[in-house]
Amino acid sequence: MSPNLLDASITLICVSLSFLTYAYQRRKAARVGCQGYILQNSVTHARHLPIQSAHAFTYPTLSLLVSLRALEEGRLDLGYGFIFGYGGLWGRLTGLRPKPYLTAGPGSIKQKLVGILQTKGLKESLLADAWMMTMPSFLGLEGINPLTVYFAYDAGQQLTLVVLEIHNTFGESHLHILQPGVNEDASPDAGYDYQWTFRREFHVSPFNDRSGFYRISVKAPTHSPMLEDCVTPQCSPKPVVRVHLYTVAKGDHSQVGDLKLRAILRPVSATPLTSASLLLALLRAPLGLLLTMPRILFMAWKLHYQKRLDVFLRPDPLPASIDYTTKSTLGRDSTSVAGGVKWLDEGPMERYARRRVERFLTERAEQMHVEIVLIPADPTFQKFKASPSNGSESCLTVSYLSSRFFMVLFTSPSAHHALLLGCDVEEIFHPSSRELFVEVFSSTPTSSITRSQRFRAGPIPAEVTIPIPYSHFLDDADFATSFMNLCVLCVERLAGDIERRIFYLFNARIVEGTEPWIKWQRTALFLSNKAALSPPVDIVGSVRRA
Repeated sequence: MSPNLLDASITLICVSLSFLTYAYQRRKAARVGCQGYILQNSVTHARHLPIQSAHAFTYPTLSLLVSLRALEEGRLDLGYGFIFGYGGLWGRLTGLRPKPYLTAGPGSIKQKLVGILQTKGLKESLLADAWMMTMPSFLGLEGINPLTVYFAYDAGQQLTLVVLEIHNTFGESHLHILQPGVNEDASPDAGYDYQWTFRREFHVSPFNDRSGFYRISVKAPTHSPMLEDCVTPQCSPKPVVRVHLYTVAKGDHSQVGDLKLRAILRPVSATPLTSASLLLALLRAPLGLLLTMPRILFMAWKLHYQKRLDVFLRPDPLPASIDYTTKSTLGRDSTSVAGGVKWLDEGPMERYARRRVERFLTERAEQMHVEIVLIPADPTFQKFKASPSNGSESCLTVSYLSSRFFMVLFTSPSAHHALLLGCDVEEIFHPSSRELFVEVFSSTPTSSITRSQRFRAGPIPAEVTIPIPYSHFLDDADFATSFMNLCVLCVERLAGDIERRIFYLFNARIVEGTEPWIKWQRTALFLSNKAALSPPVDIVGSVRRA
């Protein structure tokens, strides 16, 4: 073969390989483009009630719409996972990982979502794949994701579920699982494919109580994440989610009232997720992914100090299960598939109080031949059970919303005081038998009052006429334990005083009558009225102070 012919052959082979490589990369980009998008969004919030505090604002955000399956298989990683990747936090420009989403346990995002669906009685086949609409981390920093939306599809590429994962600024999260064709409104508003109305259950804004109804309107993505080829502009999915918050109707709190708040998440563009498109989006708004919390804080300042709205302190999340036996679950919407998925972590004082209570109950169960069960609202928290070795004659079950229950037991002078404050007034826990509860948590009589009991009795007003025993059921003859108990009581009192002073320092206003430092005054008022207390809030669910 002549040199010229050889050169021509090699050139032809190189050109052919280059073309084939280019064509392959283009087809690969097209396939990935069907399973990952960068969304440039316009987000609008508007408050209509109270009328004097009406307010509206619009701002841009950047989020991703990604196939869960492609994400977790690594098919959406960009730049070898450095520009965008799944699974880790550090060593990459942007990324997603399972930890911030859904439950706190192990597993991938899809595995955790499937597990939640199964606990709600839904089949795994409803989730062959899903679009996940969320904001990624940036430079190892994860901003708050107020709303993450999952659009689930079955193997036939039919939309089966719309799952809303709502996060608040305290680190708690709540799910609403919505099914097309199940409990839907009669007809969605114009421009939307689906619409549901259900009771509000989760505390998000400090300027609203937990009453009212959500009306969720959804425009679904144009195609499923399992579509093999989609390169035309018409295929660019731009799912829209609109949230309307309504008050309860005057005279009938089971019905929808007036429109109070509205929020709309609307993508203005959807670009296939590639290295170039992601870098360009970040270049245009380099701090966009980190501005969510500053925006929240700024608007909170404006609503509180300029619009004069008082603050509702964070209530304990409602139980994950609808059959949880506390007064707080009464009136919940049993037709909605919803529940808490992430709770606040237990604080060190709460942990200490819980361990002291559990050790006491383990001994108490043997002494009284009674089985004692403590059931937390958080399903990821371990249930405590103490059973006597020789069999039980009775059983006490206590359902509680959070570990504040243990602090109520630890700081209240007696079981009667704990029942009054924690069960009747604050509604933190509910025992199966009040009489057995008092018997189990009774103290051993002593000839003189202990130092810890003097400390516990200090905040109790004279109007609370329940006798205070000389000793507490958690008091211990051991000096080290007694000293530690007293230290925890002092720290708890000091923390409450600091909290009160901080509110006064910043002239921050809590809804009158709900301040945590007057809990025993509320208890005294309950004793005099013999009726459950509620904040002085009308059906609007917000308090404006002139």
